[in-house]
Amino acid sequence: MKKFKKITSISTKLGLLFSGIFVLLLFILGSILYGVFINMFSDYVKQDLLVRGYNHAKVLEGQLNKETIAHVIRMEKGATTKVVITNPNQSVIGSSVPPDEDMKNHLLSKGQVLKKGLIVESDWKNHDYIISVSPIGKNEGYVYMYYPAYIIREIVVVLNLLILMASVGVILLAFGFIGILSRRLTKPLLLMKDATNKMSLGRYQQKIPVKGDDEIAQLGKSIQSLGEQLQYFEDSRNDFLAAVSHELRTPLTYIKGYSDILMKGMYKSSEEQKQYLQIINNEAKRISFLVNDLFEMSKLQVNEFVLDREYSNINQIIEKVITNLQPEILKKGLKITSNLQEIPLISVDPKRIEQVFYNLVENALKYTQQGEISILAYVEKGFVKIKVKDTGIGIPKSDLTKIFDRFYRVEQSRARQTGGTGLGLYVVKQIVEAHEGEITVDSQENKGSTFTITLKI
Repeated sequence: MKKFKKITSISTKLGLLFSGIFVLLLFILGSILYGVFINMFSDYVKQDLLVRGYNHAKVLEGQLNKETIAHVIRMEKGATTKVVITNPNQSVIGSSVPPDEDMKNHLLSKGQVLKKGLIVESDWKNHDYIISVSPIGKNEGYVYMYYPAYIIREIVVVLNLLILMASVGVILLAFGFIGILSRRLTKPLLLMKDATNKMSLGRYQQKIPVKGDDEIAQLGKSIQSLGEQLQYFEDSRNDFLAAVSHELRTPLTYIKGYSDILMKGMYKSSEEQKQYLQIINNEAKRISFLVNDLFEMSKLQVNEFVLDREYSNINQIIEKVITNLQPEILKKGLKITSNLQEIPLISVDPKRIEQVFYNLVENALKYTQQGEISILAYVEKGFVKIKVKDTGIGIPKSDLTKIFDRFYRVEQSRARQTGGTGLGLYVVKQIVEAHEGEITVDSQENKGSTFTITLKI
């Protein structure tokens, strides 16, 4: 026995779901309309019988003779309905057709008196007639009216056939419409599925042609945006790996080369020896800074970035950074100035804040060829503000929103000239925000940049 193939297509599932709901609603609606029509028609027949019986009884009232009876019978000749007239003892004294067994069985009992007309049989499914009886005058006799039940049954058969044919037609049209509608609804989802499959293979940037602003369109735009972000991070990761390789290769080459010279004694004087040792020391520091950035980033990624807060003097931290970096700044022919106003002690992690200032000043040093670097610190409206300004090459406007992103470096050509992995400013932003602070940047190309840190007192 073959097993049925499992339905996996969402368009098929939607089509079956909508079709099932539609058929159910159609069945309910058809049943209601069918019941209403049959009840209305049978009520019409019963009302018609009562009215005709009443009119005949009025004609016969006070003149129940052969001529009047014959007149009433002639009125029913050729009509669908049948009439039977009885005396008070239920003996038939006139009829439009010979009474059959079902007609006789529904005559009233002898001695039974009625004051008004009524329906004595309405079960058209199991009897031959719908029957009414109307009294003539004051116990002069009775008029029985009969409507053949087979007519209603034939109408029901025709009605069922029409409903069946109409239902089949409507269902076929509905299935076609639902099939088209479900495909139109699921087409964007299928496009998104193809796009995500391609993204899983590394082809992140996918164009999903969605229209409108409904939930499906928003989902398509989100997937497209996700692909763009993934592509951006993939490119950034590749650039980062290339940058790290470059940043490590150069200092390692210096360290290896000059350490070989020192080991072999291939130097002319103690001054030259000190010079080589200084180069090795500088390159080791360079590697140390790179590894430190990577270490900080890894802690940020796994949420192990913990602050060790204490009330600290921001000005002292800034002055320490200036003192430590001043030799490199002077060596490059630049100068560094500071304008540090009196600032109250604030709760910070001094080592982390020191790292922030190191990164910002080193970043300014890296991109400034002439002029100066200045640091301002002051209190404004209950906040401590620290500005690090430079007169460097500046940052293009298009890059200002991205410079704090992980691995991001402004213009790859500049990055190759200045080095760096694109992690310094990312780490700065994370540290500042961990202190519930904010960092912003204002920059113009060829005029310099200003980084502003805002911390709560």
